[in-house]
Formats: sequence, structure tokens, C-alpha cells
Amino acid sequence: MKRLLLCLAALWWLTSPAPAQIPGPPSYVVNGPFPYTPLGPGQYGLAPTVSTALTVPALASYAVICAETATVRYTTSGTTPTSSVGMPLLAGTCVGMSGPLVLSAFRALSATGTLDVEYFK
Repeated sequence: MKRLLLCLAALWWLTSPAPAQIPGPPSYVVNGPFPYTPLGPGQYGLAPTVSTALTVPALASYAVICAETATVRYTTSGTTPTSSVGMPLLAGTCVGMSGPLVLSAFRALSATGTLDVEYFK
């Protein structure tokens, strides 16, 4: 009898689903509210046809930069981007940049693209 109970317990344990297999709602990590406060004015329709830096407001620590009409190449080291040097930011996409040093060293270049920039503190 003891052996039968042990076999049944082992069979139950081996056939029960693992915790990762149990259906249920997924769990998400919520970081809380956006930790930055808008800091205007932004820069809109910025056309970086030559290597262009941002005009960063005094208290800005974060920016959302969006390529509006064409791909824009950018650097965050202060070096000059070219048509083949720098990170590409495709038209219709945005990138977040944080830190006053990164914002002040940001440079962008595009033959036909424009940028929209929102600043936050």
C-alpha cells in the first residue's frame, strides 16, 4: 500500500504543470509615472543640413528627438556625423536621450530630414 501511494504521488508530481506552464495573466513591471517634467519650448522642424547641435534649455536633463521627414544621422560624443558616420534615426521614429552632457554633445546631420525635439527636466 505504501509503495502504491508513493507511485501515485510521484505520478502526480511528474504530470502536474510547471509554474511557467500554468495559464494566467502575464505579470508586468510598472515603473510608475513618467519621472520627467516638460520643459519648453522644444525645437520643431529643425533642418540639420550641416552638423547641428541642439539648443538645450538650462535645466534640461532628458529629450525626446524625432526624425520627421527623412533619416537623420546623429552622434552623442560631439563628433561630426556624416552620411556614413553616426547612428541612423529613421523617419517617423524617436529616440530618448538623457543627461546634460549627452544633450550638449548631440550632433545631427541630414540632407533632407527634419527633427522635432521636446525637452524635460
